[in-house]
Amino acid sequence: MAEAVTVPRKRGMWQRMLEFDSRHPLLWNLFPIAVYACFACMGALAAAVGEFEAERPLLQLVLAAMFLVPTIWRRRYPFAVLLSQCAPLAVTIPLAYTSNPNAGFVNGAAAVAFTVVLYNLVLRRPLKLLWWAGLVSLVPSLVDWLVNEEISVFGFFGYFAPTAVYFGFIVTIGMLMRTRREFQHSERDQAAQQAVTVERNRIAREMHDIIGHNLAVINALADGGAYAATAKPEKAKEALEAIGRTSREALAELRRVLSVLKAEEGEELELAPQPGLADLDALIERVREAGLPVTVTVTGEPLALSENQQLAVYRTVQESLTNVFKHARGVKRAKVSLEYRESGLAVTVHNTGNRVDEAGTARGLAGLSERAAAFGGTMVAGPEALGGWRVALWLPRDGEERR
Repeated sequence: MAEAVTVPRKRGMWQRMLEFDSRHPLLWNLFPIAVYACFACMGALAAAVGEFEAERPLLQLVLAAMFLVPTIWRRRYPFAVLLSQCAPLAVTIPLAYTSNPNAGFVNGAAAVAFTVVLYNLVLRRPLKLLWWAGLVSLVPSLVDWLVNEEISVFGFFGYFAPTAVYFGFIVTIGMLMRTRREFQHSERDQAAQQAVTVERNRIAREMHDIIGHNLAVINALADGGAYAATAKPEKAKEALEAIGRTSREALAELRRVLSVLKAEEGEELELAPQPGLADLDALIERVREAGLPVTVTVTGEPLALSENQQLAVYRTVQESLTNVFKHARGVKRAKVSLEYRESGLAVTVHNTGNRVDEAGTARGLAGLSERAAAFGGTMVAGPEALGGWRVALWLPRDGEERR
């Protein structure tokens, strides 16, 4: 079934941020350090006016750098960066900085680093690594409790409980974003597979129409030429010339379709206009040369049709006349009618002769129905009450192509 065209949604702030990140990944990698630097400057200003006293500020800044600098690689190596946090922790824990209110510089850096690294670990790596991340986050409080005798068991749990809650909060946010990203990837994969299926079906329809029609015409010409070879050699020559023209045209159309499949990016394609209403005369003339009498009737004021609409009309007439060669028996005649109305275009193809019972699958007719549905039209085919077969195509005037 054809689907209606959907209007793309306006890009939101999150989408613009992702696009900025894809263009300037280093800037986004440095973002946590920039945020910390802003707060560190405010803390230094507060220390300068005497609101609080920073203990060993230079050492704290060095340790802060040890926490934050590895976060530049947090998206590529999140677990390795998480393990690197153990190095500065090996200094801050013996100095009891984790519970020291005058060690705000290093504690703030540790909090920022732990947050962004844990988030990226949940977002980008196998979830089994969360057990190791939880262990790494538990070790500082456990070692701090073992080293610092002043911390009681209740003090340990009082420090560990907020850490566990914060750990769970970051993991939850990371899981939500991971689920959202996987859902978007799944949607894109499904859309890509659907596009491939649609394109495969379109090419299959084109190949069926091109090969089926031209082979049917060539087969009819060959039979007629073989029959006339002894009685009328000049007719046999005409048949051979018609076979040559038909085969060359078929090869040209096949080359056009297949060039799209094998062309690489940047390679110039062998493009040619799609057949349309202007090519109907040549199509019908080839069919007449193959021995099928065809009459054409055009009524009404012609409408302005798109290239794809004209292709749908052309393929309908082509497939209908091909089926006369392939599936009709007895005396064969065909009549093509194009009726332009105010509301649209009606195309009908009648043929005399009885349809062969074992006519194979109706793949060609199904393709014609899909072409008509793409423009909001219809295509019906079936036997007539007085014998013969009828194919009717209707394309509305305001029918827009649906993808």
